[in-house]
Amino acid sequence: MENAKFVHLPQHMRGEIHLHGSKSYTNRALILAALAEGTSILYNYSPSDDSALLIRALQCMGISTTHHKNALHIAGQLKPYHGEINVGMAGTTLRFLIPLCCIAGGEIILAGTPRLHQRPIGDLVNAMRDLGANIDYLETTGCAPIVIRGFTNPTAKEIVVDNTMSSQFISALLLCGCAFPHGLQLKVCGKKISQSYILMTLEYLKKFAVEVHESNQRGYTIKPQKSNATEVYIEGDATGATYFWGLAAISGGSIRVHNVSPTSEQGDIYFATLLEQMGCQVHHGENWIEVKSNGNLRGINCDMTLLPDSAQTLSVVAAFAKGKTHISGLSTLKHKETDRCKAVHDELKTIGIHSEFDDDSLTIYGGTPQGKKHIHTYDDHRMAMSFSMLGCLEEGVYIENPQVVAKSFPDFWEKLSSLQQN
Repeated sequence: MENAKFVHLPQHMRGEIHLHGSKSYTNRALILAALAEGTSILYNYSPSDDSALLIRALQCMGISTTHHKNALHIAGQLKPYHGEINVGMAGTTLRFLIPLCCIAGGEIILAGTPRLHQRPIGDLVNAMRDLGANIDYLETTGCAPIVIRGFTNPTAKEIVVDNTMSSQFISALLLCGCAFPHGLQLKVCGKKISQSYILMTLEYLKKFAVEVHESNQRGYTIKPQKSNATEVYIEGDATGATYFWGLAAISGGSIRVHNVSPTSEQGDIYFATLLEQMGCQVHHGENWIEVKSNGNLRGINCDMTLLPDSAQTLSVVAAFAKGKTHISGLSTLKHKETDRCKAVHDELKTIGIHSEFDDDSLTIYGGTPQGKKHIHTYDDHRMAMSFSMLGCLEEGVYIENPQVVAKSFPDFWEKLSSLQQN
């Protein structure tokens, strides 16, 4: 089958996985390092396409990045740039770059794929305009492509941003606030969405010695200041870990994932707890988490507001569970690489599993999935990795466009093969 990968996995899979650094942490560290004085060093940084796109964008704006002995050295000072920066499908990269490009100055066009041009950025652009940035839409109001001409009329004022659409707006402002002409006074309103990602942002601001005054997770004040260059070891990507924990759950196996801490701020760490509620055993050490299963899973009710990127993984696990699994807190998924709830619903249907979805939730009625199906991935890396778990079915599964995993996990298929060998 053209441009499709056949995945056929054994039952009772066992093994160990060592993860690359978190894409989310890497991108936060890259922004802060670009604003710092001196040279920062990132160890175990993410090799994802999204992080590579951000690195190339920083290079356009005068930042030097060099690879040395499995570490990334970042130095230099932001300079005005005149030209286009294409960020592909990288939504986080786009949103983090908007305030950074305002700081750099010049005349910068931020653009990407047609799907990226459908993803909302209006609240973030409005916030930057309120602070005196010159930003214009080139096509559709509220979406990329946009042109940024720096701060033409810097203003000191409190800005109010609704967190309901995306926590990335809040993180983007917090990461760059120390370099705004008058600093940042930010008030957050609306439902708390993906709060774990904001906690990750605050964690890295502290690592780079940026002082933040916080008020009840609803107000943030950052005075103008320089972030300090530092050395950071990037913790493993917890979202990437979920595919292997999920595989242990449905195959009746045991998989230990290294480079993830049970005390991490990453919301996806909680995925292991959800599997425990479904009937798995979870063990952990200081820097690893292991999931064991006998394959007997039960449906659960859960709120995944703190870990929406793992909803697709849990949906596939739920297809193998007895009874109904109801997942809420998914309102942001329609604005991702694809409308994820609809995509999951459509692909579960192809393997004989009934599901229902609305704007905020997904319900899966577990049963007996039927294998050897062709899974559409909708150019979504998480669809490919989540549905790869169906490879443990007797007849295996075909995954369309398998290279899409490079967006966040370039060597995912190699890691999966290493488990087969174990």
